[in-house]
Amino acid sequence: MNTPRIVILYGFPGAGKDTQAEIIEESLDFQQISSSQLIEEQIFNPNLQNDSIVQRERKLYEEGKLCTPEWVTDIINKKVAEMHEEKRSLVFSGSPRTLYEAENEIPYWESIYGKENIFILLIKIDEATSIFRNTHRRVCSVCRHPIVYSEESKNLTLCPMCGGILKKRLLDTEEIMKTRVKEYKERTEPIFSYLQNRGYKVVEVGGEDSPDGVARNIINYLNGQIEN
Repeated sequence: MNTPRIVILYGFPGAGKDTQAEIIEESLDFQQISSSQLIEEQIFNPNLQNDSIVQRERKLYEEGKLCTPEWVTDIINKKVAEMHEEKRSLVFSGSPRTLYEAENEIPYWESIYGKENIFILLIKIDEATSIFRNTHRRVCSVCRHPIVYSEESKNLTLCPMCGGILKKRLLDTEEIMKTRVKEYKERTEPIFSYLQNRGYKVVEVGGEDSPDGVARNIINYLNGQIEN
């Protein structure tokens, strides 16, 4: 694949966006960009804990709320510019997260990657599945690989990627998950109308299947777009 592209994955928390982004990264030679990881690198940086802005953003994050859009946009666009210089294709899991971010990120991405090279997919699960998956989710303590809850994964104790110990995040409580779902509905879903008005097709993919089943549908779709 010679032309750098951008894929954006949306869906409720727990839809499997990070897992699918990792599969796209491995299968199609994309670079995964996790806004959550970029944010965490800032708010948990020991050298920045006295910074008032970092303190503000960490408080929002730990309450299950979205971080300040202007702050997030600056972080994301700097990363995209860096990756474009390296001619890398990118896959985002759940970003842009707010209408402000979309309005200030998508046009910039179009200017350097080309609108025709940006693809939007929505992994569909219902709200109850979102809350259940996240309150049962575990993350690798070493590489941060998320383990989506399933019959196949429920008894795992070690990360299948690196062997690290799997732990439940303190943030993955039912109360915080309800806040995150509410934030997604109120602040992320309005982005879909913006994207559609801008001429994008938001392609829906069922997310209730196993991660491998969801991945097959996504990869088949993307392969068809790349070939065209």
